[in-house]
Amino acid sequence: MAALCLFIAGMAIAAERPSFDPKLGAQLSLERELVDTSGRKLTLGETLGGRPALVIFGYDKCPNLCGVTQQAVASDLKKTSLRPADYRALFISIDPDDTSADAAAARDDIASAAGPAGLSAWRFLTSSESAGAALANEAGITFDRRQGIDQFVHPIAVIALTPSGRISQVLPALTFTPRDLQLALVEASANKLGSIADHIFLFCAGFDSSKGQYTPVVWAALKVASLATVLGLAATLLWQMRGRAR
Repeated sequence: MAALCLFIAGMAIAAERPSFDPKLGAQLSLERELVDTSGRKLTLGETLGGRPALVIFGYDKCPNLCGVTQQAVASDLKKTSLRPADYRALFISIDPDDTSADAAAARDDIASAAGPAGLSAWRFLTSSESAGAALANEAGITFDRRQGIDQFVHPIAVIALTPSGRISQVLPALTFTPRDLQLALVEASANKLGSIADHIFLFCAGFDSSKGQYTPVVWAALKVASLATVLGLAATLLWQMRGRAR
C-alpha cells in the first residue's frame, strides 16, 4: 500500500511538472495586449515594432534564475556590434499579479549591466489578464504556481522572435555567448541585421541544440567526413587482410 501511495504521488508530481517544448516557426499572437513599465497598453506586435527580439518569460519577483538571465542577456548584448535601436529585448511576466511598478523595478535592476543605450532596447511587460502566460503557452512553456511559497516553477530560456512574432531560435538559459545572441537576432531578422561576417558564419553554421550554441557546420562536416574516411580505410584494410588469409 505504501508503495502504491508513493507511485500515485510521483505521478501527481510528474503531471504538474512544467514543460518546455518550443517549436521553431511557432507563431505568437501579435494581438495579445501587454502593459509596459509606464502603464501603457501595447500589443505584442506594437511592442516588436517591426524588429526582431529576444524574449524571456518569467516573473518580476522571481528569486531564482529570472534576474540572473536578465543580467546575463543585458551584459552580453552590450558586447555585440548590433545597435539597440534595431532590436528588442523583452521580459514578459507570466504572473498576473505583477504590476508596472514591479516591471520598472526589474528594469532598473539591469540598468547597469545593459548600459544606457542597451537599456533602450528592453521592454518589461506585465498583464493582469494573463496575456503573458498565454504567450508563454504559445511558445511551448508551461509553469506551476506553488501557492505555499508564492513562487512559480518554470523553465527559462531566451527565445528569438522574428518581427512577425515567429520563433526562429531558442537559446537555453546561461549557456549562450554574446555571439550567440547576436547571431540569433541576425537570423531572426532574415539577415537584415549584422555584418557580412555574421551572414557568412550563419551560412556555414548551424545551431547545436546539445550545446545551446551556434557551431560551424563546415567544421562538423569535416569531422564527419574524416571519420568516414578512417572507417572506410579500416574496412578496406580488413577486407584485404581477409583476402590474403584465404
